[in-house]
Amino acid sequence: MDEIVDVVDEGDKIIGQESKSRCHSEGMLHRGAAILVFEDDSYTKTIIQKRSMNKTSNPGKFCIPGGHLSSGEDYITGARRELQEELFHQQELPKKIRFEELFKIKKSTDDDFEFNMVYRVVYNGDFQNDLDESENYLWRDIQEILKNIQIEPEKYTETTMLLLKEYQKRFM
Repeated sequence: MDEIVDVVDEGDKIIGQESKSRCHSEGMLHRGAAILVFEDDSYTKTIIQKRSMNKTSNPGKFCIPGGHLSSGEDYITGARRELQEELFHQQELPKKIRFEELFKIKKSTDDDFEFNMVYRVVYNGDFQNDLDESENYLWRDIQEILKNIQIEPEKYTETTMLLLKEYQKRFM
């Protein structure tokens, strides 16, 4: 079943609902959230996931946790759900995780036209990734990821490259 998302205008105001696949095929703006998960408050090591080979979009590429907001979700609710689905699979999202809103960016990468809210969290406990979403996750120095993107951009989703470069401009 195709997920229903909120369609938004250029001001990020909801103007309707549509299937995610139609939004992608027709270039309709919708909403997403991405979460930079850091090991500690030095903000140096972050989680990078290798997408499952079963994914229809960008199989086997590296990405940061996140995804589309379902219809009716606000940004923080969608971010919490996405993090729970991708890194905590069948566990409850730990209550100690605090989401820090960093920035919102309009993007048209990976055949996806959306406003994407980016959050930062600190967590260094255990994860249980959903193998349908990602093969595994790795802790990597964010500077190393950015250098590797320059050398092997084909290994990363366009969205991940865009969001990490924007994070670098604003916070590093």
